Amino acid sequence: MTSNQNPQNPKSLQPLDRAAIALIAVLSVVIGGLLVVGDHASARVRDFSWQDRQVGAENAAFIMTFSRPMDPASIEENLKIQPSLPGRFSWAGRRMAYTLDVPAPYGESFEVSLDQARDRFSAATEGETNFQPFRSQFETRDRAFAYIGLEGEEQGRLVLYNLTRGNKSILTPPNQVILDFKPYPLGDRILFSATDSEAYRQGLFNQELYSVTTGLNPIPPSLENSGRGWFKQKLDPKPRLKGKVTPILDSKDYQNLKFDLSPDGKTIVVQRVNRENPAEFGPWIVAEGEEPRPLKTDPGGDFLIAPDSQTLVMLQGEGVAIIPLTQEADSTSTTKPLDFLPQYGRVFDLASDGSAAAMVNFNQNDPEQRFTESLFWVTNRGDEKELLRTTGSILDAQFDPTHRIIFCLATQLLPGDTYVEKPFLTAVDIETGELKDLLALPPQATVSISLAPDGLALLFDQTMPGDPNTDGGAIAASHLWILPLFATPAERLAATPVQIPPQKLPIKGIHPIWLP
Repeated sequence: MTSNQNPQNPKSLQPLDRAAIALIAVLSVVIGGLLVVGDHASARVRDFSWQDRQVGAENAAFIMTFSRPMDPASIEENLKIQPSLPGRFSWAGRRMAYTLDVPAPYGESFEVSLDQARDRFSAATEGETNFQPFRSQFETRDRAFAYIGLEGEEQGRLVLYNLTRGNKSILTPPNQVILDFKPYPLGDRILFSATDSEAYRQGLFNQELYSVTTGLNPIPPSLENSGRGWFKQKLDPKPRLKGKVTPILDSKDYQNLKFDLSPDGKTIVVQRVNRENPAEFGPWIVAEGEEPRPLKTDPGGDFLIAPDSQTLVMLQGEGVAIIPLTQEADSTSTTKPLDFLPQYGRVFDLASDGSAAAMVNFNQNDPEQRFTESLFWVTNRGDEKELLRTTGSILDAQFDPTHRIIFCLATQLLPGDTYVEKPFLTAVDIETGELKDLLALPPQATVSISLAPDGLALLFDQTMPGDPNTDGGAIAASHLWILPLFATPAERLAATPVQIPPQKLPIKGIHPIWLP
């Protein structure tokens, strides 16, 4: 059968065909007009990853996404941040990343503005700028820390002190005595171990694990732009209830000892001892949403969870073992270490990127250096460098956020017939090995330190000897101090801390720890 319709005859076209031809004609006219006249829509910032967010030290860079390809030089010359935050630019298409040289100081508000900029095409023709001015704000988290109170209604309880807001709050009930605590990654909760106050007075330490809300609820940058998976959460700008205590691990069948919280806040490792069989002891894993289970590994001593939240750094035998935490729950075999570092007797801190550790060598294999201790910087590539050697003890060592400095609390044995140790605080430049003494403390003082997450100050307590500080007894009065580390922004950028007199806080307590 043949058709009598002529495909060239408009009358023979179907209605849909005629509509398509008309649409093509209209679009052709529009495209031709754009080619002749040009696109006059303003270039603009489409997205700013830190807009109206609260930024922490782990947020090293923000990202701006533009509506069209931009001229990088025009952005880099005109972008303003007040107060100033030095950093460096990098580009990937329409996305610009600005990486901070040092963490933004906590407790401040910042304004980001971009008034003059050119897209790539107008820059090529040197025409007038056609950019929509941009304004935005972000904040850093509050400067806040927690400590164990010593006087009045604070005695034995966990207390939050917010330097930014100028207030403090007691977080835990009066019938609990706090023994140790670790903040969660966002500072919205604190993990702590506590015992009943009556049992504590009797010298019994049946510590159990709990969490408590701080009332802080920072809104971090989104998952895509933070670089940390543990920030993936539903954002809720409403204030959280302060002081809500949640039980985590009881002590009915096992006595709980030392514990650590993973950097992602999802895993707790706690050393436990069976009450019926004291020979059964070792680390247990308390993972989010799972039942507690023992980590089947050889017995060990002190430990830390690594920055990847997947491995445990633990003293075993005459060295340090690196043990995976990903053991199957039904496995009956002993977990083998991934690595073993001999000769080191303690691990104080790990760089936040997992690249290095601050470890102690007791120098037992060196007859000429016996009765000394050495602080070592040990990398994940196997590099080792001795940074400090002392005739006393190394009490603590903490990396600064840039991993360029280690702040070390140590003691030195004073000459004489009586054994007396004098504590001191020093900063060690990891690259050059240069020591910068920051503070000398009274002989025999008991001290603990905590480095601020932005690296600008140290907290420390100071308890002098002669106080009734015995097991089961009251802890003597101890003041808290804050030690600024840099006098100028240039010193911070150069990672050169200076001697500045510490400031005595109107607080009596022990064991201060900054919130992240």
